[in-house]
Amino acid sequence: MTTILFACGTEYHVLMAFILATTTYAESPKILLLYATNRTLPYLERARASGIWDEVILIEPDAPATAYEALWADLLTRASVLHMFTWGFPHFNTLMAQGHAGGLSVILTDEGLLTYSPRRHFADWIAQKHDGATLARDFTFEAIQEIWLLAPALFAETPWCPLRAIDVSTFVSRCREYSSLRACFERLFDLENVEPVSAEAVYFRQYFPLLEVLPPELDAWLDDALTTVFSAVRLAIKNHPAWVNPLVKQVGNNFPAADRPWEALVLRAQMQSPEPTSLPRVYLSLTSSAMLKTALLGVTGTYLFLHRLLARYSGWQDTSIDDLIERLSANFPHARFIVPANWEDLSTVLAELDRHEGWRFNLNALPTVADEIAILRDVSLTYWRQSREQARRLQSLEHEVHTLRTQLDQKDALLREVVRLMTLTADILKQDLGNG
Repeated sequence: MTTILFACGTEYHVLMAFILATTTYAESPKILLLYATNRTLPYLERARASGIWDEVILIEPDAPATAYEALWADLLTRASVLHMFTWGFPHFNTLMAQGHAGGLSVILTDEGLLTYSPRRHFADWIAQKHDGATLARDFTFEAIQEIWLLAPALFAETPWCPLRAIDVSTFVSRCREYSSLRACFERLFDLENVEPVSAEAVYFRQYFPLLEVLPPELDAWLDDALTTVFSAVRLAIKNHPAWVNPLVKQVGNNFPAADRPWEALVLRAQMQSPEPTSLPRVYLSLTSSAMLKTALLGVTGTYLFLHRLLARYSGWQDTSIDDLIERLSANFPHARFIVPANWEDLSTVLAELDRHEGWRFNLNALPTVADEIAILRDVSLTYWRQSREQARRLQSLEHEVHTLRTQLDQKDALLREVVRLMTLTADILKQDLGNG
């Protein structure tokens, strides 16, 4: 029986690997490859202790490619399938390319938004990130032979290979039936004795400044507006595990186990016996895969996709999100998917939600045109001042360079004169010795 490889670079990859390892590949030998990051290292020893995988191997990001040549060669003699999730981990891309050349079956596996329109997101990612091409080296779509998704019907591109659904419902049923499997799941994701999420709404943060999509000042301003509007509602704020803007006013992660994968919390609620634990009814984000996956896991409620608000202040546009939301509405009638076009539209939506839920939103906190002008002026002035300061520093450096160059030229001229005099002296000594 050949081995199954899982190449995981985030905690969500580990979650998908656990689901597949305990359902589709329950009887197969399995190896978990963990890219060593602050998001995956907490799972290293727990994954080894779980007994789910036959081997758990840590991959160091900064190691040279040659460091893993022998390991890849060994794995490719044993493995028949590689589950890849994304293209941002160079060593995994190398394994993918070598495996494809050797006949390994490469499966692109659900990672969130990008997996539903991968070619478009790949092109955007390469264009936006200054190191995108370097990180994505060796990645090739031609190597992918299948794509496994939570909801294949949402795939927004023309498929070039077969699509397959990941059967999460079977996983949840097994966890409800077998307490040992549920306990293993809870240990791996550190969810033992954790209270359910007690909130009416969930706000998922994103890391736009890190993506070079939005200045941190604007990101914090948008964040403050949204959290203030929901201030009278029990709002759970889920920080993105990659980065949190230090300028935001609300710290976030304000509920038990908030630093665990959100999707794991959702699944844990669903697998409780005899009845699943209730979850929040409203979800909002400027753009978040976690919010999308909440819907894909069958959670009912109202989903507010606020990416068009972001587009007012950034050149960033992701039209694939709109395509995806249309498909969500058609395939998940248990939920409401709303895309406000602007702040006025959001105000109308929240007023209706206010009546429906019996809440009291602070609609006065929504930005006005005057607020937008003020923040854009402040951000503009901030960056103008920074550019002026940088210009002054550059001018000062240019002056220093000119001074150093002048000093260097003077020393060079002095050195040439010394050499000339030494040569002249040597010639005179030779002449005197010859005459003597």
